Amino acid sequence: MADYPTGVYAPRTKENKAGVVYDADKPTIGFAEDVTKLDAEVVAIETELGASPKGTKASVVARLNDVDTLLGDHSARHENGGADEISVAGLSGALADAQTPTAHQSTHEHDGADPITGAGLEIEKAISFFIDGGGSAITTGIKGSISIPFKCEILKWTLAGDQSGSIVIDIWKDTKVNYPPTDADSITGDEPPILDSAIIEEVSALSAWNTTINAGDILMFNVDSATTITWVSLTLKIKLVE
Repeated sequence: MADYPTGVYAPRTKENKAGVVYDADKPTIGFAEDVTKLDAEVVAIETELGASPKGTKASVVARLNDVDTLLGDHSARHENGGADEISVAGLSGALADAQTPTAHQSTHEHDGADPITGAGLEIEKAISFFIDGGGSAITTGIKGSISIPFKCEILKWTLAGDQSGSIVIDIWKDTKVNYPPTDADSITGDEPPILDSAIIEEVSALSAWNTTINAGDILMFNVDSATTITWVSLTLKIKLVE
């Protein structure tokens, strides 16, 4: 019984009879060298193929045919929905191509499972209010109000007029329930935004101010005094607060 394919053939040593010398020109005589050469060729082939070359298939041919089939649709098998889809799970490092977010994007949207917030971020914006005297010097009194839809902290104010002059603007703050704010609700203390014979001014030292604005608070702008200036813009630099 053959050793192969379970194992590689291991032939025993053959020798010529005493006194017999190998002669390649005598084709009708069998020499030990001829058989040994055949043995060596068989061993070389079996060693190259290895033991059990058919694997789990019915034959070596069947196994090779399966390999051809796999190689033929190799890339398709590893694509999305393929029989052997490739996953990046467990891999480290960045992918070579940029990836388009799918469901991941919606989880970070408003009311998503993992919404993005400004927590830990310092997001700065501005609140602006414009007062126009209609070509004449601005008069005193209430000039209007705005509702603030987010919580924030005032960092700095800037006043800019159409010309050099003087103006003092107080800011009153209260909740919607207590609207309208009054002078008693001033947030500027004794340091309201002011132009004193100037065309522009900005101040970031607000120690006398109540700088916190809650979502839904209403700011009222009142001109305490004014001369010469016919229009002015008041800008409050703010920082969003969670």
